[in-house]
Amino acid sequence: MRGEFEMKKKAKIFLGLFICTFMVIPFIKVDAIYVTDYFGDTVKSEEVNGVWNLTLQDDSAQDLIIRSGETVVLDLNNHTLTNYANANSAVWVQAGGTLTIKGTGTISKIDASGTPTVNNQGTLIVENGTISAKGTKSAALHNSGNLTVNGGTITTEEDNVFGLVNEGTAVINGGNFIQAHNFSVLNNANKMEIKGGNFAVSAGNTGAYSLITNQGSSNSASLDITGGTFKANNSVFFNEGADTVSVSGGSYSHDVSDYLADGLNMKLENGEYVLVKEEATNPETPAIEEVKKEEMKNPETSDNILVYGVLALAGLGIITVTSRKLLKH
Repeated sequence: MRGEFEMKKKAKIFLGLFICTFMVIPFIKVDAIYVTDYFGDTVKSEEVNGVWNLTLQDDSAQDLIIRSGETVVLDLNNHTLTNYANANSAVWVQAGGTLTIKGTGTISKIDASGTPTVNNQGTLIVENGTISAKGTKSAALHNSGNLTVNGGTITTEEDNVFGLVNEGTAVINGGNFIQAHNFSVLNNANKMEIKGGNFAVSAGNTGAYSLITNQGSSNSASLDITGGTFKANNSVFFNEGADTVSVSGGSYSHDVSDYLADGLNMKLENGEYVLVKEEATNPETPAIEEVKKEEMKNPETSDNILVYGVLALAGLGIITVTSRKLLKH
């Protein structure tokens, strides 16, 4: 009996391990491709001085993972990179990894999962290319590391998808951020600087939210805008959290006076709101102007009155006041 019990116990343990293994397999990225692995004919891979240069030779379905310590340059080369496995990002930059995306081409998703098309937890530099996404509450680009955007296009393919979600540190120097559907093109939840770029709603899209939101932001979240062009349908900003938003540059389709830095005002010029410096005002100026007007009205009695007051012998109540008026002859 004891032997039979032990056999049944071992069988249960084996069955449990088998079930656990079976359950884990779908979550293991077995189809993921690392930069040191073989890509096939669709990607040319070359390592030079510790930098992996990947160039698309054709449209390719890969789950590209940049690991810690790896530095990679991805040239889209007029082709399209999509994810290979459903619910995987097409590009995943892990913490400690560095990726630069360049060249004309597209990075997109083949499925409508909530996974971002490009997931950056390390360092990502976007020089060119188009990054797009579909999948409810997903994003074309999700950043929780360090992101720099110098060019390219960030956009969406259907409703309820963000363009860029930032939970790290992001600097935008240029590029096109197109809100093709109803979600905001940019959702900032941490620290971001916008120094240039075009932020707009695509033609014919009348149901778009604000261009920039701060949903889910932390108490230390901040957005500093010193340049760029912002064209919205309804509003530029939707600030529901504790974000500190400071605007000191750029042109806007809507008035964003509530977010202007000190010393600036907005002016509507050729259909756009632009920033202008506040005119310096002197509180004494009106009084001076009134004096000048009074002088012109009565030149003989304005500044030509000299008054000498002498207070003496206060105890005796004697006060002597002498005045002299100089008149013109």
